[in-house]
Amino acid sequence: MQPVPAGIRSLEFLPEQEIAGLLAELGVTKTPQGEACVRLEMDSARCDEQDCLCRDGSSEDTNVQCCFLSEERLIEATCEAARRIHQGQTVLIPAGKWRSVFDAVAFSMATNEVWQEFDASATTMLNTRDPLLCESGDEQVMIDLIHAIMRDGESVEQSVFLVPTGTPVLMHIQPAGPVRLWFGTQVTADEVSGAYKD
Repeated sequence: MQPVPAGIRSLEFLPEQEIAGLLAELGVTKTPQGEACVRLEMDSARCDEQDCLCRDGSSEDTNVQCCFLSEERLIEATCEAARRIHQGQTVLIPAGKWRSVFDAVAFSMATNEVWQEFDASATTMLNTRDPLLCESGDEQVMIDLIHAIMRDGESVEQSVFLVPTGTPVLMHIQPAGPVRLWFGTQVTADEVSGAYKD
């Protein structure tokens, strides 16, 4: 896979067309979900393994094997899986519009200086689904953002899809779960699944 061109500032919104080739290469399809959201999925022909992380007591109607975890463990495992997936450049794509995500994380991210600086400059992008590029130096703010989404988000509209630019993986991070992962190679699945499988 080709990385996004160098020289782009970290935590940068990209035009959707800049990642169209990446999504096509991964076999990722986009379908409307309700009135406000989109759903991304990796084509089964490109997917070697699919995992699902669910909160204890939930009854997800899914045809993949689920790992049932406590709320705290679900948040911890999701953040660790995202950390393992992120290897220099990762793109975050909201299921709804960015405004829903920013509103959900406003309180938890209020003390994160990097996020606050970015938040102040992002106002013109909040009504879009433009991908957000996270570089290697943005790993901690990306993990903090995912933690805040998992803890403070309330709906699928506040969820995000995580796509690394160098590894065939798609991850859907929903508040309180389920968190779904599609892996294009078994090697990557084995590396990442250590975050949530004993």
